[in-house]
Amino acid sequence: MTHTTSTRISRAGFLAASAGLLLAACGRGSSAEPGARSPGTNTPADGGSTSTAASAAVPAGSVVPAPLVGASTIDGAGFDASTLAGRPTVAWFWAPWCVVCRGEAPDVAAIAAQYADRVNFIGVAGRGEAAEMRDFVSETGTGALTHLDDSSGAIWAAYEIYAQPAFAFITDDGRQETFTGALGADDLAQVIEQLLVA
Repeated sequence: MTHTTSTRISRAGFLAASAGLLLAACGRGSSAEPGARSPGTNTPADGGSTSTAASAAVPAGSVVPAPLVGASTIDGAGFDASTLAGRPTVAWFWAPWCVVCRGEAPDVAAIAAQYADRVNFIGVAGRGEAAEMRDFVSETGTGALTHLDDSSGAIWAAYEIYAQPAFAFITDDGRQETFTGALGADDLAQVIEQLLVA
């Protein structure tokens, strides 16, 4: 099975490409037109502010991933996306019946714990029912992560995720790279190290 990004590159190619994207010094100043919005953010690309309540608590220069605003957890609780501001975020997209997702879950949980003080980790569950999602979390030992219920597919669509497992790596200022496929602990840690210095 070929692991792909939206440009269908290999895993090694993804790791190199994500380093280029996330480490690009010019990436913090967007080339988008003034007032344009960066994908996955609630802040205009020119650095202007928005009038949302969440943005009031956002540290200067950081953004809240807009597709996660208004989401609910798999337990039915509301999710405060503003808590993600100020740190990079890794969103792990999974489905409760996905064998590959289940297989990589211990690695995701271990890396999430390793970087818990520096990186936000969010599970984004889709293509299933909430009860199945809760069973998956219980059975895979990934309960330390916050898992969002994306039964509607809205968050997956916002990040252009159409298969699972997948990841979205989001810098604190809203730049992002997605990867479709499994990432082992070493590869996941490698991308997170790049994310931390982006």
